[in-house]
Amino acid sequence: MSRIGALSSIAALTAVLVTGCGIRPDAAPRDIPIEDRSLPASPISAAGVSGGDARIYLLTPTEPRQVRSVTRSSGTRDDLLAALVAGPTEDELSLPLSSALPAELEVLSTRSVGSVLYVDLSSAIAELSGSGLTLAVAQIVFTATDIVGVDAVQLTVDGQRFPWPRPDGATTTGLLRSFDFPGYAVSAQPDYPVLPARV
Repeated sequence: MSRIGALSSIAALTAVLVTGCGIRPDAAPRDIPIEDRSLPASPISAAGVSGGDARIYLLTPTEPRQVRSVTRSSGTRDDLLAALVAGPTEDELSLPLSSALPAELEVLSTRSVGSVLYVDLSSAIAELSGSGLTLAVAQIVFTATDIVGVDAVQLTVDGQRFPWPRPDGATTTGLLRSFDFPGYAVSAQPDYPVLPARV
């Protein structure tokens, strides 16, 4: 076989191999098997807080009072709510941050259904009134809806519905969301740097 013939044979064999390894377009639409349709599941569920730091919301000393997030060690949602009820640490008290939640308050139970977290509280919460009760509810709602997968909270007292106050003066026994408390949370947006003056 001549050198030119050998080179032609090698080129033809290479073309066949490259074509055989390529991805060919489908001639018509086809179904994707069920096992290949789903995306990987999220590692975080409403059942608890996953790795990393979690946040609870405490009260700022400034007027009007607002809620501000502080970090806590990760854990389950029950751990997070227990940390909220326990109130600020010594370092946080020195800032000074505080809590509107009564010292005697207990979280009796929690359960999630879809994106709603149901939280049953002890009757100590019902002893609050006015802006104190509104701030306490805001602390709970902002903390709970900061848990990934939770969009709304249903609060009860000893298993019973309770008329929770809203900032507009109305009350509700239904679901509560963070946007029910506009202006109550300190913005996490850092201040923009001052732009240099034009010369």
